[in-house]
Amino acid sequence: MSGKTSYSEALSSLTEILSDREKELEAREKKMKREQEQLNVEIAKLNSEKNKVYFDTSPNDVLNLNVGGTKVAIFRRTLTSVPDSMLASMFSGRWDDSLDKDKDGYFFINQRYSLFGPMLDYLMDRENGTEKYPMVSIPNPSNNFLRMVEYYGMTQGLYPTTLKILPPGSADSVEMIGPNHAIAKSWTHFRIVADGHGRRIKTYEVTIIEVQRIQIGWTTNCEYLCKYPSDENGVGDVVEGMALDLFKSKFLVSGRGTSVEGLAHAEGTVVRSEDYGKRWYVNGELVHSEEDLKNNYRYPVISVKGEMKISFVDY
Repeated sequence: MSGKTSYSEALSSLTEILSDREKELEAREKKMKREQEQLNVEIAKLNSEKNKVYFDTSPNDVLNLNVGGTKVAIFRRTLTSVPDSMLASMFSGRWDDSLDKDKDGYFFINQRYSLFGPMLDYLMDRENGTEKYPMVSIPNPSNNFLRMVEYYGMTQGLYPTTLKILPPGSADSVEMIGPNHAIAKSWTHFRIVADGHGRRIKTYEVTIIEVQRIQIGWTTNCEYLCKYPSDENGVGDVVEGMALDLFKSKFLVSGRGTSVEGLAHAEGTVVRSEDYGKRWYVNGELVHSEEDLKNNYRYPVISVKGEMKISFVDY
């Protein structure tokens, strides 16, 4: 009997292992299928936008610019390399006939070349970046330069935000799909970082892909999350932290919670936090406001297990 029992237990154990492996394979196939579908959508969107953007012109058109008296030649594709920017719209081809030109027919840019030139240099250099020598943001920018960059809608192009893993999290437990797109395999805290300039992020949006738990919030000091790590606590549970907890349906401030209706965490849900956490939106609907809140909450932080991405940032 003991032999039969041992055999049955071994068979049961093997069956359980095979079942777990099948579930793991199914999960991977589901993820791969979702990523392929997303890639197909992005490719279709890119091709559609490409057709819209260039109209009857070509991305390989060489455009002649007169920037505050300095003349320069540059590809159209370089000027339009930051999607949805004012610069990309200006030189999409749609407005070629209405843009200001000098007597020689050069597109006239009413900016100092000492400001506009470095931005052009960056865009041209970026096309030639390599893995060994990646592009870096323009260091120590002046206020005038940042003002011009924002005027042309180029801030995200020159100073893209990234998700920084806060201790005790590690790269071993996180799969980065892109600088603003992550899959956290365990409970992990991310800070949204804008490298290259000292401006503070004021508003941001998170798009949910597939999460088991998530808190979207702000903190006055990231050290509290790092010094007192816990698999239970998120940014809204610690001192000087606040967050919208989508699974508990609560707005948390230093661990104290207020019930909030209208929260969702299904795939595609978009959560927006405005003005350092004073207003909170889920899929475009205002769900909570803290208008009397002081602007001490300067660091945007997300605590999550699962997949999400930053879809918008404003300063």
